[in-house]
Amino acid sequence: MTDAELLRKQTPARIAVGRAGPRPTTKAWMNFRHAHAAAKDAVFSELSPSFIERFAGPLGMPVIQTLAADRQEFILNPPKGKQTTAANIQLIKNRCPSGKDVQIVICDGLSPLAIEATIEEILPMILEGLQIEKISTGLPILVKHGRVAIADQLSHALGAKLAINLIGERPGLSSGVGLSAYMTYNPGPHTISSDRTVVSNIHAGATPPVEAGAFVVHLAKIILEKRMSGVALQKLL
Repeated sequence: MTDAELLRKQTPARIAVGRAGPRPTTKAWMNFRHAHAAAKDAVFSELSPSFIERFAGPLGMPVIQTLAADRQEFILNPPKGKQTTAANIQLIKNRCPSGKDVQIVICDGLSPLAIEATIEEILPMILEGLQIEKISTGLPILVKHGRVAIADQLSHALGAKLAINLIGERPGLSSGVGLSAYMTYNPGPHTISSDRTVVSNIHAGATPPVEAGAFVVHLAKIILEKRMSGVALQKLL
């Protein structure tokens, strides 16, 4: 095995792909274009009705939408994806138990395909792990056109101590189906980005969903014990 082949075997990054004069080879260029197209498809995709029915239906999971009217508005106006309507807040208050340790929110984010590819593996692992650790959790909520901060609004409304947002992350050129778990202690209107603890790059080609789910439970236990998350927790650890 050549050095170039060994390097390529160790990482999905585009290294040692060769060149034709000052340009990439045809194969390398076509692979790049394919990966770029897949990333764009992930961003502009939607959660399929069949997936929502199969996944959310049996759990009785509320399915709501943010202030973004459609995918285009969600992409062009990020603040619209961070909040939902007063009617939706009342809906989740009526359907979801309040005052739990953990509230799980599931958002399509910038890759609905990531949710469809990963959530059915990671969510049961998290729910079972939290139960084993005797950490109470509310009914998960599925959010369309949602960004990270929507979990703050929903979890605050339900009086949860810890928000866990399982969200499709921004696609890269190695995968368009990566999931992230954003964990925020005492979520609410005051929350800023540095308050969050993040587990990212969750998919079959990186951190497997089941392994990531176990780690999310481990972090949830620490966050609840220390009563902090994000940079404050990182400094303590």
